[in-house]
Amino acid sequence: MGIVIHQSHRQLAAIAFLNINKKGELILGVPELKLIMPLLLDNLNLVQEIDGIKEASYAAQCTGNMDLVQHFCEKLEELEAQFT
Repeated sequence: MGIVIHQSHRQLAAIAFLNINKKGELILGVPELKLIMPLLLDNLNLVQEIDGIKEASYAAQCTGNMDLVQHFCEKLEELEAQFT
């Protein structure tokens, strides 16, 4: 799996960029936190999904089930394709 940046990560970066003062400090208020909270939940779901697929793939590899490993690799590739 290549390095990809999910849309929620881009939005988090944009919010951070727009809220950095001249000293380089990140200043967040309630409006920014309201924007960030759903993005953090998206990130949590994404990490859990990817980690779950990778763990299942590893378990399949440990048992020698290479067909299942291939299936999980395809699932990861499908996820990656959604990010671009």
